[in-house]
Amino acid sequence: MHIERLTIEAGDDTFSLDLHPSFTVIAGVGPAERRGLVGEMLGALGSGRAGVHLELRADSGTRYGLLRPVDGPARVISLARGIDVTDSFRAEDGQVDLLARSGLSGRSAKKLLRLTENDLTTRSQFEQNILTLAHVDQGRLWDVARKVTERDQEVAEAAAAIGSDPEDAPIIQEIERRHAAFEEAEEAHDRVRRISLLVGANAAVAIVPLGGIFGLAGAAPALAIALAMTVYSAVYWRRMEAARRHEQEALDAAGAQSYLTFQINKVNGLLADDHQRRQLMRAAEYHRSALTEWQLLAGDIPVDWALDHRAEIREAANRLRSTVEVRNPMAVRLSPEEETAADLAHALLHRLNHLRTLGGGESYPLFLDEPFPQVEDSVKGELLELLMKASRHQQVIFLTEDEHVASWARLEAMTGGLSIIEPRGSEQPAGGDEPRSSKHVAA
Repeated sequence: MHIERLTIEAGDDTFSLDLHPSFTVIAGVGPAERRGLVGEMLGALGSGRAGVHLELRADSGTRYGLLRPVDGPARVISLARGIDVTDSFRAEDGQVDLLARSGLSGRSAKKLLRLTENDLTTRSQFEQNILTLAHVDQGRLWDVARKVTERDQEVAEAAAAIGSDPEDAPIIQEIERRHAAFEEAEEAHDRVRRISLLVGANAAVAIVPLGGIFGLAGAAPALAIALAMTVYSAVYWRRMEAARRHEQEALDAAGAQSYLTFQINKVNGLLADDHQRRQLMRAAEYHRSALTEWQLLAGDIPVDWALDHRAEIREAANRLRSTVEVRNPMAVRLSPEEETAADLAHALLHRLNHLRTLGGGESYPLFLDEPFPQVEDSVKGELLELLMKASRHQQVIFLTEDEHVASWARLEAMTGGLSIIEPRGSEQPAGGDEPRSSKHVAA
């Protein structure tokens, strides 16, 4: 369905807006005017107010006049045949309502057919995950996913060999790591304690003769050395005790009272023998390494979730790279600029595809209400080109006060691929051509 003309009666005045069958840019309009124009057109498609008329063209090419006279009932006329076809467009309540035929209310139509900046930046977690993974180089992504799956299987096999569960491997690793840290801290403390005892004892012995010869001032350096070695030893003792506590926390989590108990009881049979223990720990380490590599690519998205939605991720990745100019297709990730363009392109195409089939095979126009105010001009140009291509199959009406969009539209209008409508007083286009003017009212 394409809107060819909007006509609004306001008292003795009549305001008309002729729209391009594919792409129309209505430039130089502020927020209130944009809301008003979209509201008038959506209202006319629904059970809108009297005095607002539309000329429409169905996707099949048939043209209709939707008339809502002030002093009579709404009517739909076949413009080619000049006959009244109103009954074909009545809703269940008897009103002429083209939206109701597709199960839309005025509220739901405004939500679906009008797209704003906020609509482009809000998406479900499911869609966000799909987009996140679609941005990643697909060869690298699925290679790492395969590696994680294989490493997970290796952990499961190593655990099964000793009658355990794969989840127990991290417990073993953590206990062993903390025990090794404790042993290292204990050795360091013993070494420092021996040195501090030797140096401290000698310093203490030297205090008496030095004090006798030089007085208190002469004994002070030896006293300071003795105190320093005591503090030095205490620091290493505290480190050792901290390592001991950390080890005990890991043992407590495994249900073992001590490291010796952990070895003897083998934590539910985990340590059948030292060789099997090392195999399980090695497999767990490889698995952890693969998971780290996956997280660098995919963040917190689970590997299993990605594999379950692999087809959708691949489809989104192909769509992103075919609808925006990817400057380095071999990069693991898109650049920030490419990522922004890809995100917005995905959202635009998703909405357009939805509206294309919303009317049971009859498309609906998409109204874009200043959707790109924060987008870089280079990205904005790519998105506008994308909309131009999409409008060949579905009408797009872009309402804006963005001069960059208006300048782009003035150039494209020369090819006939779109039309631009600007209120009187707008900036003249390059070359001195008179811009199209239009009067309109807000709802």
